[in-house]
Amino acid sequence: MGKEVREMGEAKNKLSYEELENVCHQLSAQAQQLNTQNQQLRMALNEANLANLYKRLDYLFAVIDKDNAYLSHNFKVQCAIEIENLMATPEQAEENTDKGE
Repeated sequence: MGKEVREMGEAKNKLSYEELENVCHQLSAQAQQLNTQNQQLRMALNEANLANLYKRLDYLFAVIDKDNAYLSHNFKVQCAIEIENLMATPEQAEENTDKGE
């Protein structure tokens, strides 16, 4: 029964060239809108990631600066290493690997 309904729907849904052209333009416009929305969301994500990076750096610096008896020296050293890694640019990392070879 489902096949019969589908076949009847296909017979009724045959579109003319102009209708197909309209559908194509509508889909093209929708694709452009989705692409624009995707770019906006990517920019917002990049901004959020950057804000998170700065906040993490703030906390890491706070851990190193404050004298807290509950934090071990090794933990503070790990925080300092992470700060160095976060602040290093990718070009510096590539130069270091080139020198090592």
